[in-house]
Amino acid sequence: MTHQQFKIDNPNYPLLVDSLDIEICTISDNDIPKGSGGINGEGYTYGQLRHQPIIPEIMEHIENLQLREFAEECNARNQQNGFQMYRVNGEYCFWGLRVGTVVKLPSLAELKTLLANTEKTEENIRAITYELLRKEIGKQCNMSYKEATLAIGNQLDCVPHEDISGYVFMVPNWAHRWFRHSGYVSSMMSQF
Repeated sequence: MTHQQFKIDNPNYPLLVDSLDIEICTISDNDIPKGSGGINGEGYTYGQLRHQPIIPEIMEHIENLQLREFAEECNARNQQNGFQMYRVNGEYCFWGLRVGTVVKLPSLAELKTLLANTEKTEENIRAITYELLRKEIGKQCNMSYKEATLAIGNQLDCVPHEDISGYVFMVPNWAHRWFRHSGYVSSMMSQF
């Protein structure tokens, strides 16, 4: 039943769902995501955020039309039924909260090549993966790399998330910081 519901909630998830260990996370709609550096100072409940992940206060200040379209698409996708958090192979799955484009992450072999002359650290891995996303956002939004870097956090209040599905994408800051997780970087570090 859980696999079927996951497929309904995430119809374009890029991995073969039947081979994954999937569990539904039970979280009260009355919980208020908070902590972790002052997230959700507005005091929205999880039930409200499930249906509008990019809050009105953020939507009002999105200047770039493509970024606005990304945010509206995320909100529209979650408006009716609300985002459902799952654990996939023990890690939180942010696929339903993705904002905008998704970019394929490097395989272990590709990452080893990219880091051949650099120390293999979490920081250096993130530098590579964040750059991939920021460049793609810049390209799609007609922004410079620096403008895209700032827009992700300042206009959308999002952060890059390296997902265990093998992709990096933006997710709302409130969710990324509230649902503490490991993921791609930890997995890559354990394989070096």
